[in-house]
Amino acid sequence: MASDPLHVARNGVEIGAYDLADVMAKLATGELMKTDYYWSPGMANWRLLSELTALPRVLPFPRPEVRDPNFLDGLLGRENRTAGLVLLWDLLATSPIECLVSEVEMTKLDEQVGYGVRKRCREELEGWYRLAVSAYLADRLFTSAESANLTNLATTCGLAAERAMELHRDAFSIYLQAGLQTCLQREVGAEEKGRQIALLTKQVPLPPEVIAEVRKTVFGELLTQQIQAALTQDDGDELIEPAKVKAINDQAMALGVRMSEELPDLAVRMRQAEELWNLYRAPLQPVGCDLDLGAEGCYWTTQVDFYQKKRVMVRRSYGGFSSSVKIFGSLRYRVGSYDVERETEDQVVKIDSGILAFTAQRVIFKGEIKNFNFKYGKILDVTAYSNALVVARDTGGDNIFLFPSGQKEAAVILRRLVRQAKG
Repeated sequence: MASDPLHVARNGVEIGAYDLADVMAKLATGELMKTDYYWSPGMANWRLLSELTALPRVLPFPRPEVRDPNFLDGLLGRENRTAGLVLLWDLLATSPIECLVSEVEMTKLDEQVGYGVRKRCREELEGWYRLAVSAYLADRLFTSAESANLTNLATTCGLAAERAMELHRDAFSIYLQAGLQTCLQREVGAEEKGRQIALLTKQVPLPPEVIAEVRKTVFGELLTQQIQAALTQDDGDELIEPAKVKAINDQAMALGVRMSEELPDLAVRMRQAEELWNLYRAPLQPVGCDLDLGAEGCYWTTQVDFYQKKRVMVRRSYGGFSSSVKIFGSLRYRVGSYDVERETEDQVVKIDSGILAFTAQRVIFKGEIKNFNFKYGKILDVTAYSNALVVARDTGGDNIFLFPSGQKEAAVILRRLVRQAKG
């Protein structure tokens, strides 16, 4: 398996990217120097090549100390549990394939100590695996060789893939998060960052759902900051200029981030802010209308239900303690207090259904029962609700228009037309 490329720098300038074997060869010939620095996706900082050549690559956990068999071991005719661990450590240290002991050798080992080492020493072997993970990630450079070593060690220790994943999930999640943040902070183009991020993501032995969660955290923080910086406010709404939306989307694409899939909430927020920017800032565009408006032009129209607040009379019953007494057959006599009163109260009442339109000069409603219009100078306030638009006028009470969707757009357009009319 080919090693991952190392970026090498001298005097603060990056001079190339080489495989680990090439780096070692160039160090031997003097083309590269131990005072040069190296970096690979996942590392937090640049480090000296002298540190790379000195890194231990075999058995990143100590050799156990042998203990004498205890009383139970003696009764069962077996060695102490540490004996099996020591012999296994020695086999690993001399194995031709790093961190891998064959099944044949493991069988001989079990026979020699009188027990199944993997079963009896499960806790210690899992500890070895954790120590190996920590050692391989300590320099923030997880190589292909180290990946192979971990796989071999899991096999030697009898760890199923699911258990190995449980043991290293948290450590590699932290490693991936720090590595992604480091890649994003580099002074290189977005496309180069994207290549480094893709390489780093392939290196980590994590399931897709964990990788997706880490990516969501890191990219979510980055893009949230950028969106926040690009936002402007108008009437309490968030707006983003289309050019800035394009720049953020282009950067996300170059980084390998599929916003609609990985960060759907941010994608929706940005899209809505862009749509609102167009509503607030872009020139209003005429639309078709079923009404004959002459030369006025129409900028918004839909079918609505028209409501108004009305004072209506209601009948209320009041009573205290009461009962009825049987007199004869089905005849009963009612006793106690009971009273009926009529009161007035405000209710929102449907008046009509029809077409609502905003022209260059006025609001027009053409209904099945009544028609009316009023100029924008008469409007005091415009409020959008989840399914309604309320227009407050200086006379005649509030006009309430109910429709299933588009009330936000209608409110923005109407406010713009009102502001234009009032100068």
